[in-house]
Amino acid sequence: MPEPEEPRLAEAFRFETSEAEAGERLDAFLATRLGLGRRAASRLAERARINGRRARKGQRLAGGDRVEIEPATEVSADESALAPHVLLEEELLVVLDKPPGLPTVAVRGRDGPSVAAWLTRRLPECAGVGGPGESGIVHRLDTWTSGVLLVARAPAAYQSLRGQFRRHHVEKRYLALVAGDLAEPVVIDAAIGQHQKSRTRVRALPAGEHARYEATPAETTVAPVRRFGSLTLVEARTDTGARHQIRVHLAFAGHPLVADERYGGAPLEGVPHHLLHAAEVSWRDLRSDERRTIRVEPPSSWQEILARLGHEQRRRDRAR
Repeated sequence: MPEPEEPRLAEAFRFETSEAEAGERLDAFLATRLGLGRRAASRLAERARINGRRARKGQRLAGGDRVEIEPATEVSADESALAPHVLLEEELLVVLDKPPGLPTVAVRGRDGPSVAAWLTRRLPECAGVGGPGESGIVHRLDTWTSGVLLVARAPAAYQSLRGQFRRHHVEKRYLALVAGDLAEPVVIDAAIGQHQKSRTRVRALPAGEHARYEATPAETTVAPVRRFGSLTLVEARTDTGARHQIRVHLAFAGHPLVADERYGGAPLEGVPHHLLHAAEVSWRDLRSDERRTIRVEPPSSWQEILARLGHEQRRRDRAR
């Protein structure tokens, strides 16, 4: 297996370790603070300095140590294009628009950019918020899913927002291009559990069927937005957040996302990956408890695809 490339930083990395981090290995510390896999963090540790002196990747840290890493290379144009866009920035909360193709968090053992790594560079206070490598991200989007992400800037804010998800106080609306002509709204109520034959897939469970692991109750309301004959642009609304919920529920209802091979979506010329966009998120304000909503339009690449589908549908209608 080839050696992983050295992770590239957009700017200098400078942190002071806390007393709680005393005793951690340098590479483990970098993996957590930068949202990296351990191999990538190990490579980065080779360039680190602790209190101004060159460090060893397995060196143990003390509380109050200054860890510094300078960028080795410039960030490529492709990586810059994958950076999330800040929709809202407040004292306790940041709301991002994630582009398609950018992982939310680093895939274990792999190098490359992620929202979590970008947050650690852009907002260092997020690095220790949430679980290891999460950088304050309260919920996740699949790599090819775009749209709204909520990020907490402090542990209390993270716990508050996670509590809202558990109590179903957060409502999300997605746009998706699916197979089939969906003419009327439909409610999909099916728990989601681990797939029997795959660790990377989940499945919708009909009432009374038991999962290999504990299933998560989930409900999705789906409504047509625009119909293209054998395809439909839909809005999917949910206040639950099971893994792959929208993709799995739509496939369960007979309307898999176009080009979503993992869940039975057929490929379509000109559509490089499934089209799923977290268009809107509503939550309760962390101070006032008032309902807040933020919405963002799909990526510009959607417009070309939908315009082409609309043109083809009008041509079919004229030919009838």
